[in-house]
Amino acid sequence: MIPSTGKIDRLLVELRPRLQCANFFISFPRKFADIESTTIELATDRITIVMKGERERYEIRTGDYFQLHTQTLSSLVIKNRYICFRVNTNEAVFGSERLPSSGAGSDRNECGLTAHRLTCSVVPCKRYRVLCSNCDGPLVQATDQPESEGIVFKRVLELPSEQLDTDDWFCHRHDHHGHGHGSGASEASRTSEQEDLTTKLEPQHGDLFYGTFYALLHRSVLQRVHIRHDRFVYCKRCLRYLGTTRKNRSSVKLWYENVRFLEEEKTIPVGLFPIDDSLELFHQLVRKTVREFNFVTHLGLPPSIKLMFELRRPGLQGDVFYLLMQIMDCQLSVFRANPKRSVSRSGSESCSDDVGESCVSSEQKTDPEADDDDDDVFIDSAYRKHTIRLERHCAMKLMYRYEKYDEQPLFTFWREDSNVVNLELSEPMFSAAIRYLDANSNYVPECYRVNLGFSMSYLDIS
Repeated sequence: MIPSTGKIDRLLVELRPRLQCANFFISFPRKFADIESTTIELATDRITIVMKGERERYEIRTGDYFQLHTQTLSSLVIKNRYICFRVNTNEAVFGSERLPSSGAGSDRNECGLTAHRLTCSVVPCKRYRVLCSNCDGPLVQATDQPESEGIVFKRVLELPSEQLDTDDWFCHRHDHHGHGHGSGASEASRTSEQEDLTTKLEPQHGDLFYGTFYALLHRSVLQRVHIRHDRFVYCKRCLRYLGTTRKNRSSVKLWYENVRFLEEEKTIPVGLFPIDDSLELFHQLVRKTVREFNFVTHLGLPPSIKLMFELRRPGLQGDVFYLLMQIMDCQLSVFRANPKRSVSRSGSESCSDDVGESCVSSEQKTDPEADDDDDDVFIDSAYRKHTIRLERHCAMKLMYRYEKYDEQPLFTFWREDSNVVNLELSEPMFSAAIRYLDANSNYVPECYRVNLGFSMSYLDIS
């Protein structure tokens, strides 16, 4: 069964309205050296690729989104299995441009970094059992009711931005008394309060603080865990690695994949978030970090967005891996093939077998664009025609590199750079991010995607 996109493995189009051009990257399963000949035909609303040896004809419809200038094909590269080129999208002489406002209808709003606030599954003032996700063993022993296992969280709060240094987190004072001159006792009280304010933001016994991929609990709450080397936290029952802590801190960071919460009188535990997908949470983390970084750049700071993700395996001798990401374009319009709207047919067929929609005869065509192919009468009926429609996405274009840390100068330089956002990830999230970036990197040929050890990729944001 032939897919509706024919023998095209991958198809990606970058649209740059400000530059009035579109970049096409198309890959096939066979090398072009094995194909007799390949022809590219341009029309204002489509691009047609004819492969003579394969008896295939591909029509990539672009008219739903942008128009093409038929005499401006450039930067043509045909190498191995890829065919790449650039086409101008302006049909007239480009003399002026009217920029849309930042309100509704602007390109920035259509392809922007919208705020997605995380919703926590844990509700305050309800009793929960905190369980290990591997063995379902309880991690918390109630202190107010020893006969029942669980804890009531009085406060469930989201932590500040991951871009900020956690050492800068603190709670503001709720009382504003004692201004002016006071007694020595008042001065001592204010000194004690000031010392309390200098302590870092730490959860208390009845608090649950959460970030994009972890939960913070007070160390005294977790009685059924084992802590090694004052850093690594394990489940006492199955020795599953749960998270980390610090020697001088009272909090424990638990990776969201490793814990579950079972509400009292219920039988099915829930995760920390309704979304239990490592890749989706990674997307939200990057979107949130870049959105906050864009706010900083609007204040006049240089717009260089660098993210450094760290994976630290448990143990004093545990391996450390780093993923370096430099965002080159935060809001890039990209288009991929939409199989649901693509059609494959030959001279003796009305539609492909796997399109998933009912076949219609040539007298019952409902697609208005199907009748505008006046030149189809000149097509050899032996060619199989594939009509490919595009689907719009908003993505970040980035360069990335990942490697085990072995005191490489580049990793040391990024670690010491104050403009680089450093974040620690769990191993499932780190692995999911690597697989995703590697897969999207294959849309572009190696000659365009590799530079100085970094590879180019795309991260969808809508």
